[in-house]
Amino acid sequence: MPGNPTGIKFYEMDFKKLKSTVSRNGKVLIRPLKRSDLYQLIKWLKNPEINKFLSSDFSDLDSEKEERWFREMSLSVNDFVFAIETRQEKKYIGNCGLHKINWGEKKADFGIAIGDKNYWGKGYGRDAIGAAIKFAFKKLGLEKIALSVYEYNKRAIKSYTKCGFKKKEILKKDHLYNNIYWDTIIMEIKVE
Repeated sequence: MPGNPTGIKFYEMDFKKLKSTVSRNGKVLIRPLKRSDLYQLIKWLKNPEINKFLSSDFSDLDSEKEERWFREMSLSVNDFVFAIETRQEKKYIGNCGLHKINWGEKKADFGIAIGDKNYWGKGYGRDAIGAAIKFAFKKLGLEKIALSVYEYNKRAIKSYTKCGFKKKEILKKDHLYNNIYWDTIIMEIKVE
């Protein structure tokens, strides 16, 4: 397959095996999200300090909606959702995921949230991003990952840039937060 260094073909993939894959990088590993993670995940997503960085408002999230989402993500061949866990303590600290995978164009959208604020600004997010990129390019054979980030999320922009993401587009005054319109920055990384 031209342009696909792994030679992976979508129709030959073992999705059950891929959904149970663990990828390590630096201080973290990303592992499949478990049902037992959902309670903590809901708490994080409903926290206004975390929610302000997310692309959707989860303030009305409840366990029933989260359970439905979990089932859908578990069965989807176009979404991979991971728990981020510290390698040392084996502590669940956040989530990341590859979403809206377009197998024909070998691309996906990426999202991440470090829910445990004790791990903010210490490189755990950057390591998780690296693990997800490695999984996407080496295991899935994807060639491009895109994301959107709000201009006020300076820490995330710095992490994405350090991981190799480049700014592709700026959607001017696209996002309303705290009665102020902010830019949304679209970034992407391509396989080398």
